[in-house]
Amino acid sequence: MTFTSRPTAGELPGRFGQTRVGNSKPLIDLRAVACRRGRTTALAEVSLEVSEGEVVYITGASGSGKSTLLALIHGDLAPTRGLGYVGSWAIHDRRYLDLPRLRREVGMIYQDYRLLPRLTALENIIFAIRTAELQVHPVEALRRAGARLEAVGLAGKAADYPGELSGGEQQRLAIARTLAVRPRVLLADEPTGNLDRRNASQVIGLLTRVARMGTAVLIATHDRALVRRKSGRRLHLEDGRLLPSDPAPTGTR
Repeated sequence: MTFTSRPTAGELPGRFGQTRVGNSKPLIDLRAVACRRGRTTALAEVSLEVSEGEVVYITGASGSGKSTLLALIHGDLAPTRGLGYVGSWAIHDRRYLDLPRLRREVGMIYQDYRLLPRLTALENIIFAIRTAELQVHPVEALRRAGARLEAVGLAGKAADYPGELSGGEQQRLAIARTLAVRPRVLLADEPTGNLDRRNASQVIGLLTRVARMGTAVLIATHDRALVRRKSGRRLHLEDGRLLPSDPAPTGTR
């Protein structure tokens, strides 16, 4: 299902101070979306737009709804109310939602990396490419995998297994693997949660550079101090409600 039933860009104001450029549609467009998990309201009336080339940070404490929001955008959960459009898909209408095709447009980077331990760094990326694109030529898959490793500074680690890499290197490999399938939207769930400050800053910088290539990047993190120093839009989730700005930290964290 495509965006044929959506209003045009000129009919909708930007949300949270975002200025819409030209007639382009946002790659993520959530409208008063709610999501319940059992008896708990995980998201309440969330509205959000993210355009191509934009970086948006979603901060919030554990249990605030950050992971639920990313899971909904990734198609892992269905909204219980509201409208949601991601890439070329209406995620609120499960009758027509093709999850494998949605996930070719929406890449997810997990906090625990989810790398395949018995494959080398290069093989992890090739496997992702060939799973997403069944008809891709092996030579093309190898070329793209090598290019992605080089882009994240891991060209010299191609033959290493995930267990031989540091935490920062594993996270960069996870990013390279996700980028290799050329998603239009990139979601990162606590991408710096297991990293020291230096590696965390490098990973955020890498994701920011990804956005410059036209990808919409949405980063969920509890680390408000880190993202405050980075370029991008900052929002805050609290009790499942999305606030228009990240409030200043209180006290020492």
